[in-house]
Amino acid sequence: MVRNYQRKTQRPSADRNLRVTFTRREQIDVEKVAEVLIRVALREAGTGTKAGQAGTRLQALLSSER
Repeated sequence: MVRNYQRKTQRPSADRNLRVTFTRREQIDVEKVAEVLIRVALREAGTGTKAGQAGTRLQALLSSER
């Protein structure tokens, strides 16, 4: 579930470009890849980009009551 977060200290914003480094491996860490994709989508939620649209949809799915 998405938590409401309120920053308690004055820090610079985390609005920066995302960098990805490719490392060839026999198997990928699926959990880590999923976590990164979810974080990026939630961070971009509300923007007009495709990632932002996915983030908005993900927020709706996480906050809906079933």
